[in-house]
Order: sequence, then C-alpha cells, then structure tokens
Amino acid sequence: MSFLKTITKPVARVDAPGVNPPIFDGSKPSMKTRATQFFAQMLPLSYFKRLPTIIIIDATNSCNLRCPVCPVTFAMTRKRGMMKLDVFKGIVDDFKNEAKKPAMYFSFSGEPTMNKDLPEFVAYAHENGHETYLSTNCTKLTEEMSERLILAGLDRVNLCMDGFSKEAQEAYRVNSDFDEVKANIEMFLNTRKRLGTKHPKCVLQTLLTGYSETQMKDIEVWAREAGFDRIRFKTFSIGSYTSEEQKREFSHFLPKSKELLRHPTEVARSLCTVPLYQSVVFWNGDLGLCCIDYDRVIELPNVGEGGFVAAYRSDEAAAARKKGYLKQFDICKGCSYSNAENMGFKVDLHLQPIERTSFKARRETP
Repeated sequence: MSFLKTITKPVARVDAPGVNPPIFDGSKPSMKTRATQFFAQMLPLSYFKRLPTIIIIDATNSCNLRCPVCPVTFAMTRKRGMMKLDVFKGIVDDFKNEAKKPAMYFSFSGEPTMNKDLPEFVAYAHENGHETYLSTNCTKLTEEMSERLILAGLDRVNLCMDGFSKEAQEAYRVNSDFDEVKANIEMFLNTRKRLGTKHPKCVLQTLLTGYSETQMKDIEVWAREAGFDRIRFKTFSIGSYTSEEQKREFSHFLPKSKELLRHPTEVARSLCTVPLYQSVVFWNGDLGLCCIDYDRVIELPNVGEGGFVAAYRSDEAAAARKKGYLKQFDICKGCSYSNAENMGFKVDLHLQPIERTSFKARRETP
C-alpha cells in the first residue's frame, strides 16, 4: 500500500447521529489519527503544487431559483457576476503546453446557463482538449442554447429535476415550473437525437427529498423512455451554513426512508483528498480551494495576475491546499462531502439488468 493511501484511510470513530454534516464529539484524537496527521504534515509544499485534474468554473454565482437550503439563496455574501470569456480562455490557454488537461466543470454556486457565453466556454475548452461537464436546473434551456451546447462538444450534462410532480419539483426548486422543466429536458434530449450524436452523456439528477422519494420508479421509467443515459439520485443534506431554526423549518424535505438519508461517516476521515485534485475559479478570476467554499472564505490569488498555473502553484495557494488536506479550516468541520456517507446512487439505463451503484459526491461533481 502506498504512503498516500495509508495516510488517507479513515481512522477514528465518530458517534454523530443525524443526517446533516457530522458533529464531532470533541474527544482526543486516537494515536492512529495523530500519526496520520503527523506524516501528512511532513509532506513538502511541492506535493501540493501538482496541477489539478478538475477545475470547477464559476460561470456565474447568480441563480434564477431560490432553493430553500442552497447557500446562494440566503448565505452567500460575495458580489454577484458573470465570468467573462477572456478570463476563461486565459485559464484554458495556460494548459496548452501541458500533456494532461484538467476537466472543466460548469457547476458551482449559480446557474451556468444564465451566462450567455457558456456555449463558447464549452467550445473553447473542447477545442483545446479538455473534457467539459455541465449541471443545470433546465429552466433557461432553449432549443438554440441546447443545440449550441451539444455542437460545442459538451461531454456530459446533469439535467436536474427534483421530483416527478409539480408539488415535488416546485416545493424545493422555488420559482421553477415542473411542466416547463420537463419539457425543456425532453427538448434537449430530442435535440441530441436530431443532431445524430451520443454526446453529451445525459444524466438525470434528482435530489431525494420527502417529496420525491416515492417517485423514484416513475422517474426511472420516464428517464428510460425520454432517452437518458443515467440517473443520479442524490441524497438531501441541510448544510452546515443553516441555523438551527432553519434546520427545523426545512426538516420536511428530509426523506422518511432511512436508507435514503445522508449520514455522517462511521469513521472520521482525518484528511481530505479533494484539494489534491480539484480547484475552483470564481467568476472574477479569484482562485478557490474547493467546491465547499462557495463564499470565498479562503482568499487565494487571482488567475488574471499571471495565469492559472502561476496562481495555483504559488506558495500561498499550495499552503492553503495543504491546510485543506489536513482539514484545518473551519469550513472543513461541517463539510457535507468529506464527512458524510450515503451520498446517493447511480442507475445506468444502458445495462441489462439495470445496474445501481452508490457514489461519493466529492468525486461526482457536478
């Protein structure tokens, strides 16, 4: 077993009931945990300067919906805006001489399709050898936008619909219209079919709430008939940024079935590997640590000051990734990704019999 695998193994028991981000009991870390942390701290800064395999692009942090427990709705304080095409092109251009190109994920805090330049983002990344992924609430999809995204070379898209009725969809996706979203999704799938291509891979992403948990079979039947490649049933979590009052207010979204609840890990992971392979670029070009830091609590250099690679490999950014790897930031303590299990499961609609596999969301973004 390699050194890295050894020090990233789960190491300490956590007794934390509930379905929200785990509440650690504050007990003294075990000898194994302390040893793991010690050896991890010995890793040189150069170890954290290896380029990422995923860059999450904050095409915009604005959204037309008001989902109840989304940080964009009530917790985000940073200025709203749209990433400019030249900022994105600068990121891509920095990898022209790199053998390995990171995948570009258009899935972060806002609704990416609100950025009118999104198809050009996708096309430029595709032309330069990057895989591209998109996650959308489907409210802004038009036939023109759909065709442009498909022809741009988009590799995968998560088409999000959080229930199979007006009540289920609109209870959580506030300001959306179920019939409109369903029609937009079917239009996108039909456009792909009309263009005679198998790309992008189309994934139906559904959040499992108290409203949608009984509709899974209906969703699966419709998804197969509509032409999806896969379904991604994602478990629901009330984020650590919510108050106790909000947790009570929104508890009705939690599924009644215990099997569909996200829950704390049986063991506490003393390290988080996400900063080793993932990076974020906010709409204004500021570098981000990971997908959990939606409000840019951790301030890092701007990629416009010398390019993405220079900002990413700066001592400041590398030191932050090391600290994130060691889970030493406050935002790490309530993280609903690195500290949770039962993130959901995938249904591959092309396999017979249909195959269902669980996934870990921190490697499944978007």
